[in-house]
Amino acid sequence: MKKYFVLFMLVLTPILFAQDFDNNSMFSKFYFSVLGGTNFNTLSAAGTAISFEVKSNITSNINAKLSIGYSTLYDNNSYNLRYYGYSDFTSKYDTRLLAVDRVKYTIIPVTLGAEYFISKTKLAPFGLFEFGYNFSSSVTEGITHYGIAGTFDKVNEIPEEYRQTAPALDDGSSFSFGVGVGLRYMLTDRMDINIRYVYHSNEAIINNNQVLIGFTF
Repeated sequence: MKKYFVLFMLVLTPILFAQDFDNNSMFSKFYFSVLGGTNFNTLSAAGTAISFEVKSNITSNINAKLSIGYSTLYDNNSYNLRYYGYSDFTSKYDTRLLAVDRVKYTIIPVTLGAEYFISKTKLAPFGLFEFGYNFSSSVTEGITHYGIAGTFDKVNEIPEEYRQTAPALDDGSSFSFGVGVGLRYMLTDRMDINIRYVYHSNEAIINNNQVLIGFTF
């Protein structure tokens, strides 16, 4: 958590010293955003990402935001897993080899964060940070070979390297910290289109990049 605090302070410091105060009171305006895009660690294993946000102004240049989303993330970590299982159909123990190609994480992220707009022009760049928690589940993707080293009547007959049950996979739920940049284009006084890139550092799973585009209204 210490590294998240350091990143938080690095992002927050320029915002505190560069903000532009005006007559708008805090939380006087509320906005909603819907964004979609891609979520990836490597481009060859890109997943999907959707985010729903509620935002409100802190100052004229800074918005606080609360978001919930849905995304998939793939870890291209191939390996072989040897274990055994019991078949009710044959009443025997069979040896199995799972050739894992990758691990798929299905994530529901809930985050708090802020957006800092460098200018108030129609086309405006911004920086953002967010901190939250990923509610995640995981599943291996690959091919399972049954009876790879034979079938047996008793557990003690199974070859030593297969004498284990399939281990549980970590679901990947963890805290996450993200920093990013984006560009907003105002369509009307109440609607804009924006595109953003965010890098997330995750405690329990691989870090990920996210590219999103969507509307705020």
